[in-house]
Amino acid sequence: MVKIYKVPAIKCEGCASTIERALAGLSGLTATQVSLPAKEVRVEFDPARLNEREIGRVLTAAGFPPAA
Repeated sequence: MVKIYKVPAIKCEGCASTIERALAGLSGLTATQVSLPAKEVRVEFDPARLNEREIGRVLTAAGFPPAA
């Protein structure tokens, strides 16, 4: 499954690295791509092992809450 999160707080490469590190530990996540110009995080994951709410929770805990 693919999900794109709008994340207005993304400002720089450091933000992108922080997001990638935070998401890297999630079981079931297969790919992460952060777009600085679009302020988006694109994730690919196995919905049998991970859900959208958990991904959003991890983004928020890292300081980058997704837009509603």
